[in-house]
This record gives sequence, structure tokens and C-alpha cells, in this order.
Amino acid sequence: MPLAKLRNVVLEYAAIAIYVSAIYTSVVLLPSALALFYLFGATSPSAWLLLAAFLALTFTPLQLTTGALSERFVQFSVARAAAYFPTRVVVTDPEAFRTDRGYLFGFCPHSALPIALPIAFATTSPLLPKELRGRTHGLASSVCFSAPIVRQLYWWLGVRPATRQSISGLLRARKVAVLVPGGVQEVLNMEHGKEVAYLSSRTGFVRLAVQHGAPLVPVWAFGQTRAYSWFRPGPPLVPTWLVERISRAAGAVPIGMFGQYGTPMPHREPLTIVVGRPIPVPELAPGQLEPEPEVLAALLKRFTDDLQALYDKHKAQFGKGEELVIM
Repeated sequence: MPLAKLRNVVLEYAAIAIYVSAIYTSVVLLPSALALFYLFGATSPSAWLLLAAFLALTFTPLQLTTGALSERFVQFSVARAAAYFPTRVVVTDPEAFRTDRGYLFGFCPHSALPIALPIAFATTSPLLPKELRGRTHGLASSVCFSAPIVRQLYWWLGVRPATRQSISGLLRARKVAVLVPGGVQEVLNMEHGKEVAYLSSRTGFVRLAVQHGAPLVPVWAFGQTRAYSWFRPGPPLVPTWLVERISRAAGAVPIGMFGQYGTPMPHREPLTIVVGRPIPVPELAPGQLEPEPEVLAALLKRFTDDLQALYDKHKAQFGKGEELVIM
């Protein structure tokens, strides 16, 4: 292998490894500190060092961690991570997007881990067209912003908490918010060999779009469900109701994932994120704060129909024959 190609491969693996290791490190940091205290007592320097690192990384305001160094890191890591799979973004109609208005993207599927979202929709992602670059923010569960290291990485990428307040702030500022509407419920209903999108009762994101006059945009990530192999606890060993209760309490489903050779590194499956055309939303009447239920239902159906059409149009080119199940 030529030296230049070998260097690129090493950098691609390194970029993905940074994010994967961040997840695992964030999980073990506090337990490791407590274990050292238990084994060596309160005088253990290593235990105090780990505890101090955990507290600093967990509670330091994220705005204070952003600067020129983090921006260079994001540019490097996004480009190399995109090359790892490889990843590309296909915008059906770039001219349909205006720079003077906000948009709410409905990103599907969630899959075991929506790994394409921070790569493709990082604020400065080179994969985005100029109409979207610099003002696009992916959205992740609030629990991600309680995890040390992960919260810093997500913040640098432009990912923000998937809360009503956060989404409203982005749309008011005429930015692009990329939400995974299926969330926990979609992960609970995933099936091997199929593509699953849980949308039947997801009117919350539609309501926010109408309230802020932000067109809805269907987005499908081809290949994402194959990035990780997964297994989910369930009957007969674990009751379904218990898995659901744990998932709602934690904000995440307790699933096991593995990638290449059984490691945490994802499979090198090509990722193609297809962005559909914006769906216009009706204006609220003066003084009206909430859209009518029938308006929300009609918009959700339009979004679901457009998502199905988007999938059907591109599945032969970018998919591998999986059936799409919209729940």
C-alpha cells in the first residue's frame, strides 16, 4: 500500500476511534475514580485526579471549551470520518433552500446509533451545500450533554440538545435543526433486515415547525442501519415492559452494539444521506399559539408520504433491498 494511502487510512480510523473511545471513556470515568477510592482510600492521587477530570468535563460550561483548536479538530475529524465509510450527502433540490429562513429536518432512521447525523450535519461539515453550511445543527438526546467528553465533542460539532427550547431557539434564529423524530420508541421497534421509522404519533416536531414557520424536510440515511450490528434485551430473558421502562427513564435503549471484527469500530458501510424537498407549513392566524390537530395530522401524513417516496426513489441506488416499515 502506498505511504500516502496508508496515512489516510490511519487518519480515518483515528477520527472514528476518537468518537467511539469518547463514549466508553465517559462511561467509565466516574466508576474508575470510585473504584480507586475503594481500593486505595482517600489518599489516592489517581482517584482524585480522575474525579477532578470527571467534574471538570461534566460541569464546565460548553461555551468556554470552544475556540480555534476545537474548530480545527472538527474540520479534521468530520472530513476523515466521512472518508472512513465513505459518507456523502445528496440534496434533492439545493435551490429550494433559502438562507433567510429556518428548516426542521426529520432525520431517519435512528438505527442502533445515528452515526451519520454528526458527520453529515456538523455545522461546518464539508458535505453540506453552501445553502446549509454554517447554520445547521444536529440534535441529540439531552443525556448526551450530561456525559463528560461526549458533551464537548457534540457541542464542537454543533449538535444541540433535542429539547423544545433548543429547537425553538434555532428556528427563531433561522437556522436548520436536524431532529431524529423516531427516538427511543424507534429503537425499541427496530427489526433486523428491515428499515424502520417510527412516526405514527410524532406530531411534536410538526407542531414546532408550524409555530416557527419552518418547512419540514424528510431525510433518509441509507446504510446507517448496517454501520453497527446490534442486539436488544427482550423476552424470554427480559420482559418487554422492563426494557421500555428503562429506556424511558434513561432516555436511551439498553442495546448491545459491535462493529468490525466484534469491536466498537463501525462497519465500513457506505453512508448516503438523501435530503428531500422542503414541505411548506401553514401560517398561524394572528394570536394563535397552537395549530389545529387536523393540520398537524395532515402535515405528518405529508411528511410520511414524502419520506416513503424519497426512500423508494433512491433505494435501488443506495439501499440493499431492505423493506421500509413506517410505524
